[in-house]
Amino acid sequence: MNRKTLLATQISALSLLAAAQLSTAEPVSVHATLETRPHFDDAPGIFTDVDDPAIWIHPGNPADSLIAGALKEGGMDVYTLDGKLLQHVPAQPAPPCTSDEDDCDNSPGRLNNAEVVYNFALQGKPTDLVVASDRGLDSVAVFALRPNSEGQYLLSNVTAPGATPIFSANQQEINEGYTAYGLATYQHQGKTMALVSQNSTTRVALLELSEGKAGTVGYTHLANLDFPHEFPAGDGTWAPCAGDDVDRPQFEGMVADIDHNALYLAQENVGIWRIALDAPQDKAQWQLFARAAEFGVPYERTWDEAEDEYACNLQFDQDPGLGDEHLRVDLEGLTIYDAGKGAGYLLVSSQGDNTVAVYDRGSKNRYLGSFRVDDGAVDGVNETDGMMVTNVALGDAFPSGLLVMHDGNNQPQVYNEKGEEREGSNFKFVDWADIAKPLNLPLETGNRAR
Repeated sequence: MNRKTLLATQISALSLLAAAQLSTAEPVSVHATLETRPHFDDAPGIFTDVDDPAIWIHPGNPADSLIAGALKEGGMDVYTLDGKLLQHVPAQPAPPCTSDEDDCDNSPGRLNNAEVVYNFALQGKPTDLVVASDRGLDSVAVFALRPNSEGQYLLSNVTAPGATPIFSANQQEINEGYTAYGLATYQHQGKTMALVSQNSTTRVALLELSEGKAGTVGYTHLANLDFPHEFPAGDGTWAPCAGDDVDRPQFEGMVADIDHNALYLAQENVGIWRIALDAPQDKAQWQLFARAAEFGVPYERTWDEAEDEYACNLQFDQDPGLGDEHLRVDLEGLTIYDAGKGAGYLLVSSQGDNTVAVYDRGSKNRYLGSFRVDDGAVDGVNETDGMMVTNVALGDAFPSGLLVMHDGNNQPQVYNEKGEEREGSNFKFVDWADIAKPLNLPLETGNRAR
């Protein structure tokens, strides 16, 4: 055995030992406090598939804060802290078809991920925004949060008309579906920036948001970041198993950490990347600091005629031990708990085992433990795509902060008139104190939203 092979064997053995030690710590079990109204991904439900929440902190009274939730073709809901619906904003209709199109199937708006931007300069006034990736129109949708005559903050659409699609050259390419998917926003050197990932590819676009005409908000496409789709593993390379030969391991969950000059991106079937916020195109600073448990595991693909795609059979008996046992594909939502002065936690949705992994925000991103949301006063959380946490004390409702999570399998099960199961989803609200206490995570409820 040569030195290189011996070193690889030692690294593999150490990885297996570390994974075994981590896997002995069971995820902490917590419960949701309340939930929002149910939604259904079918024609009667307007193909509403709940995805990603954004928590907005009220400028005067945190107890009046709101949650905006992306509903894909259903548009967007706005909820109060008791989970009650305050406002519903429908998605944009499909663009009209041209007269020379024989088979027109233009996609309507499809809001996928949502983010809050505070104090954006709009018509000379600092204005809070809710920004969403629009997968159906391959763009970003922008909503202003302003008070009405009664002081109640509500959304109004301020998206600049006629925006150029982010990834597509024309409507035909938009309809093919390789469009805007995940989203993260952040403010840097006086500019409001956005990362937008492309569905079923490894590409992420870097955008700058700016004021348009008549109080609207548009964007400028600055660059594309192209991440790898295959990786060194053992004596060769490895790529995650896919249902076809075209699609690549995509990104959805992304979040910015200004204090640590970091952008985090979850490559769903691969792991979590950390890149430099001030130099996102500098590949020398790209680090895949955490890997899914399935990373590097060999597999066999067989064609499934019924599903019209390949079925993947992972061979865990040949696991090289390159992944982390507490992360199971898909890796989805990312969110940061800000404890001030650079302290706090990065949360990662481990959809494959319905848990959330918690990492320290520091440069080493030390793994701190995991939790899951089980059945309690309301049903548990499963198949989580998007989530967002805030440390801010939100009045009597959530005095220690709040975690809002997408539940992709809302219960109880509902059936249509034919007796068929309806695919239901909604948002669950979890008191952060219920998570922090069993994981020994210190609480810090200072309001640094603005």
